[in-house]
Amino acid sequence: MNKFQKIISRISLVGLVLAAACNSKVEEGDTEAAFTIGNVAVSAFSLTSDANVLENLDSVFFSIDLDSGVIFNADSLPKGTNVSRLIPVITFSSTMTKVELTFNKDNLSDTTINYLEHETDSIDFTYPVKMNVTAYDGVSSFEYTIKVNVHQIDPDSLIWDNLAVSSLPSRYQNPVAQKTLFAENRIYSLVEEYNGEYTLSVTDDINQEDWTNQDLEFTFTPDIDTFSYSGDSFFIMDENGNLYESPDAMEWEDTGEKWISIIGDFGGLLLGIKETDDELVHCSYPENNEIPETPVSADFPISGRSSFNLLDVTWTYSKVGILAGGKQENGDLTGTIWGFDGTSWAVLNKTELPAVESPMLAHYQVYKETQTVFKQRAFDAWLLFGGKDENGDLNEDMYVSLDNGITWTIATEYMQLPDAIPNYYAADILVIDKELSSDLRTEWRELATKGFSTRAGISYTIDGYDITWQCPYLYIFGGYGTDNILSTSLWRGVLARLSFTPII
Repeated sequence: MNKFQKIISRISLVGLVLAAACNSKVEEGDTEAAFTIGNVAVSAFSLTSDANVLENLDSVFFSIDLDSGVIFNADSLPKGTNVSRLIPVITFSSTMTKVELTFNKDNLSDTTINYLEHETDSIDFTYPVKMNVTAYDGVSSFEYTIKVNVHQIDPDSLIWDNLAVSSLPSRYQNPVAQKTLFAENRIYSLVEEYNGEYTLSVTDDINQEDWTNQDLEFTFTPDIDTFSYSGDSFFIMDENGNLYESPDAMEWEDTGEKWISIIGDFGGLLLGIKETDDELVHCSYPENNEIPETPVSADFPISGRSSFNLLDVTWTYSKVGILAGGKQENGDLTGTIWGFDGTSWAVLNKTELPAVESPMLAHYQVYKETQTVFKQRAFDAWLLFGGKDENGDLNEDMYVSLDNGITWTIATEYMQLPDAIPNYYAADILVIDKELSSDLRTEWRELATKGFSTRAGISYTIDGYDITWQCPYLYIFGGYGTDNILSTSLWRGVLARLSFTPII
């Protein structure tokens, strides 16, 4: 039975129970037969409008779980909402002889209100409220738990934790360089050790930190920062610009190409920059006639760019790759966002960004307010942060774009990096899904907004009351501070809202 069949079956069952309760005659003294859930069922629950508490408070939707006797708003109210004086509106499927609401007032003794006589009295929903109802027969009774859920943290905060001290997968302490990338559904981290040795570490699950470390010997001096993956191969350049290729990142072969820099993968082709006839040109490997070698614009970043990221957009016929920041041929830093559509390069951003070298650029999700303050809409977003300016100072702000890099704004304070995380340049950032799970019967206070379960790129599965979903986490590897020393910390962050149990 699939999810929708279960829902229909449950609705049908409730309908039959309610019909039986309304149409059957209960014999006097037959107390067991007298009780059905229909006798004491709550058919609707809402809150009275109060703009001083929250705009559109009366439109907050409450679910009624007759099986567990729980009434709750899965779409939690914004953090800080005062729920200590709310007036409920409760509708029953039949006449009740007694309805009593019991709550803890100001963390003192319990207070009980007769709802049938005092419908407009306010209730303190800071803690779950118990509601005891007695049916028209004077015998059937049932107890509900009413929860008005409020986010305990701002759902649009980026929450970070340090997975471990010195957690880069190096074989020795104090590594001097690293490059980490995602390829073949695995994470590859190439580290240059303090003693000049090299370590290649691989893991299938970053959350388990189960790394396989291998001593890697090169026949040349590699430029660690150029370690890349494209098509079915790994690539790296040596200190002289010679391009090498490998099927497994262990055994390397010279391609015969000599480049200035590697840009990144574009649909199985490796893009880069090389010098031809004393002119810098865009190039690809393997060489592709559909992507001709074209001169590099004077304001294009030759080095120190962010990672090159692919995206699908509705206003083009092909994929588009974007990058940010970097150093131009004349040595000046740039704050532009460049895009490539398979034919030509163009500046995308209309909003000025700080001119920085080696920033982080990541594709993620954010939420923006819709009609009401507690309902949000999901947006694909680009995050830009980190990098250093021409004075060597590190960029302290995170920027966000909701239109594929055209316009940018400084992200809210909740999304900025906390003080515990230093600002970095030349760090690697990856977005990796982590499977989360919860029990729909017990995790009411952690539920997210309705847009979560239908957002592109997010999927969930349901087995009874158990739900699992893929939550995208941000991982920061390495990076350098103002002291130009490689950070050995691995940081993991997530938009709090994405870790909440999805509403179905």
